[in-house]
Amino acid sequence: EQCGKFLEEVQQIAKEKGEKCPTKVTNEVFRHAKLTGAGYINKPKMR
Repeated sequence: EQCGKFLEEVQQIAKEKGEKCPTKVTNEVFRHAKLTGAGYINKPKMR
């Protein structure tokens, strides 16, 4: 659930920047997750 939440947030941020929306969990998502204090997400997989 939280993974999906982060993904949506990052997609919105990417849209604002005018970039392509990440459809998979990418380094960008991990960076965003770390910034929001969720360092437990360490694998590029949606659970």
